[in-house]
Amino acid sequence: MTNKEILKLAKTCGFSFDEDDETWFCFEKELLKFVALIYTEGFKVGYDEGWESSNVSTKMNTWSSDDD
Repeated sequence: MTNKEILKLAKTCGFSFDEDDETWFCFEKELLKFVALIYTEGFKVGYDEGWESSNVSTKMNTWSSDDD
């Protein structure tokens, strides 16, 4: 997620931005909503891009010797 996307998401959660001193403001309710969305988006992206696109072997690794 890019910085621009994060800031856009913050605005959708009710954060306000003071352009004079470049400060973000929010109440607890907006902050919790924002964190929940970030967590959800991160989980979706992490799962989709991490697990499903990986080549995970499901074969069991066992130790063996050359004499077996």
